Amino acid sequence: MHNMVKEELLDYVSFVDYVKKEIEARMGDGYQVRIYKVMKNNSLELDSLIVLKEGRNFAPNIYLNAYYESYATGTSLVNIINRLCMIYEHCSVPILQEDFEYSFDTMKPYIFFRLISLERNKKLLSQIPHVPFLDLAVTFHCLVRSEEDTIGTIRITNEHMKMWEINLSQIKKLAFSNTKKMFPPIIRTIEKVIQGLIKGDSLQSGNYEFEDSPKDSYPMYILTNEKGINGASCMLYKDVIKDFANLINSDLYILPSSIHEIILIPMENSMDKERFSHMVREINKSQVPIDEVLSDHVYMYFLKTDTITM
Repeated sequence: MHNMVKEELLDYVSFVDYVKKEIEARMGDGYQVRIYKVMKNNSLELDSLIVLKEGRNFAPNIYLNAYYESYATGTSLVNIINRLCMIYEHCSVPILQEDFEYSFDTMKPYIFFRLISLERNKKLLSQIPHVPFLDLAVTFHCLVRSEEDTIGTIRITNEHMKMWEINLSQIKKLAFSNTKKMFPPIIRTIEKVIQGLIKGDSLQSGNYEFEDSPKDSYPMYILTNEKGINGASCMLYKDVIKDFANLINSDLYILPSSIHEIILIPMENSMDKERFSHMVREINKSQVPIDEVLSDHVYMYFLKTDTITM
């Protein structure tokens, strides 16, 4: 009778060290492999694997925390190393030329903004240019890779601002000019989203196709961008919410579903704001990943004054 010896599971620190060494061996000369701590949204810190090829100034962040979870539940180390190498090969080509210069003049057309929580990101916001908006913060980024279902970005920091010798007003003006064009808005009924009918028109086209909501429910509409990535930023697009409110002739509740989308609900005949706020808080606690929570507060849009308030 043979005794089965189970391979001892590496702890997280040993796993990260093993992965780094194996990737270095797999990639060979001409590559630098580093592990960096990266602060993500809502103060979530992750370990990022960086594989930088000589002659390039761009490399994707590949976050290792989730891979350790996969390893701990049975995925082999060989399989994980293979996956990481495939991800690097797939994500290593930017939308700009491979040797692009990360200068202000080069990045001007690619600067855009996002919305994140002000309260949950105090440490991060001390390091980056931002503009407060209600209980949120507008942050600024550069797009360096764009595919059908994913993008690659670089967060603009205070150090970048010093290096570029620009101020907050300049970066804000560029971002507000670029973002809507780079990430056009889409509004869909929640029924269409649930049914998987992804087809939808940008508000820029002026075309709307909304299905009737069930008689026993509140009409709900999802506002996001064509990528579905950080689509809550559409809340600040000029005239998008105003045009929609005019179309349905109603003031709106705005529910922060996540950093990726917001929900628009006509105020008339809806439940009161506090009940919506309770719903948002409960969903954030139980359904939304920590780094994708936008806010626990419900906002209100008033058509007469064209303003968003808390």
